[in-house]
Amino acid sequence: MSKAISKAKYLRQLYPFKEPSTSIDHLVIGGGVVGLSVAANLVNTSGKDKTTFLVERRGQEIQTNRARNSEVIHSGIYYPLGSLKSKLCIRGRDLLYDRCKRLGINYKNTGKIVVATSPSQIPYLEKLHKHSQDSSFLSNPNDISTSSIFTKLLSGEEARELEPDLSKEVCKGLLIPSTGIIDSQGLVDSLSREIEESEYNQESLTEDRGEGIIVLGTRVVRIDKEKKGNGWIVQLETNWEGLEEGEKGDVESVRADIVVNAAGLGAVSLSEGVSGDNEDPIKMYAVKGNYMSYKGPGVGNVSRLIYPCPSANIDHLGIHLTLDLEGNIKFGPDVEIIGNSKDYSINPEFWEKHLSPNNSIKLINKFFKNVSNYLPLIDLNKLQPDYSGIRPNIVDSSSKNSKFSDFLIKHDNNNKIGFIELLGFNSPGLTSSLAIGEYVSKILIQKQIKGKYSKIGNEQIKKLEYLSKGWEA
Repeated sequence: MSKAISKAKYLRQLYPFKEPSTSIDHLVIGGGVVGLSVAANLVNTSGKDKTTFLVERRGQEIQTNRARNSEVIHSGIYYPLGSLKSKLCIRGRDLLYDRCKRLGINYKNTGKIVVATSPSQIPYLEKLHKHSQDSSFLSNPNDISTSSIFTKLLSGEEARELEPDLSKEVCKGLLIPSTGIIDSQGLVDSLSREIEESEYNQESLTEDRGEGIIVLGTRVVRIDKEKKGNGWIVQLETNWEGLEEGEKGDVESVRADIVVNAAGLGAVSLSEGVSGDNEDPIKMYAVKGNYMSYKGPGVGNVSRLIYPCPSANIDHLGIHLTLDLEGNIKFGPDVEIIGNSKDYSINPEFWEKHLSPNNSIKLINKFFKNVSNYLPLIDLNKLQPDYSGIRPNIVDSSSKNSKFSDFLIKHDNNNKIGFIELLGFNSPGLTSSLAIGEYVSKILIQKQIKGKYSKIGNEQIKKLEYLSKGWEA
């Protein structure tokens, strides 16, 4: 492939237009937890005889980045009021806890403490506490205990009563009870079953449920807007893994009414390759986060997640302590930017070579220095590089907050009617996943009500109006 062109343009040259051999209603691209949630919601709400296909480029059983994220159910405390991250995280958190209880997915509502180790950090905790009391979070405007992100300020002594291993330097804490941890693979398995098994999730079961199919080992190589009509022509390639550059696998072309791009780290490149797209390309950069496991002294009493106050000159939450469902302790992630938007455009899979954890002595010392500020009795020699994860970050030139990058959901954009793009879904993507699926399905329901995608009867309109309540899409 020529270095002068992007991977998206190269694929359009390699795969000429091909007439579709079959037609479906919805095509979801990407088998991560977000794509699975979108597909499950579309199957449940789109109507009888509607078909939803989910394609995942990897050939193995669909998995999340279980070994590549913290598996934390976030509270939603950190995100600006009105942002998608705030809305979707809080709604997704509640949906996750409910789903875990109903369907037997392993989870634990551990709670979390954010700790200040110097008086200069206390205003940060007070700001978070005040944020949690905003009227938009209160079910009873006169009672702050009804906040959907309830928090409690603690003295240093109160924080150590809850977590005795904390440093004596901890002078303030913020307790956030709604944080938890989840078996993310159990969630993925549950959503996969809901897509393909009509009787699985009885609470979501409707009389006019559609049909869902998951197709593994299949990648999207070209997307074209239908010349006559509002659909999309998508070329799918199987048997592609292991091919040399320029070689092709088996290519099938399908027509879809709606395409949802939930390809994660590949989403921006996929969007760039859509024909006739004259928009300025979205810039994406990949961020690597390293994690370290720990089995040693100084953490024997830990029962909650413990987060430090982040430094003023960084835009992440600091190296924190998380637990898994077996009680194992890990620290991380740090933040390491890999490549740039040009690297990504030329080779959207470049990040795969960065998946190995960084095991340098320098990084181990960095972790020890950060963590020992709030857990002083840990042993440097017991820190072990464990794994790393890669997160997609997008550059939003319209944002007024240079340190905050919101989720981006694009739909009905210029010539992309019926093409929904889910971009920049980093943390809290796992927590938000069920709400994202709900949100996307309601976007389409509201379009149906307005008659953009189909002509429907009065009874169906009443039902759709009921289903679409609760979101402004």
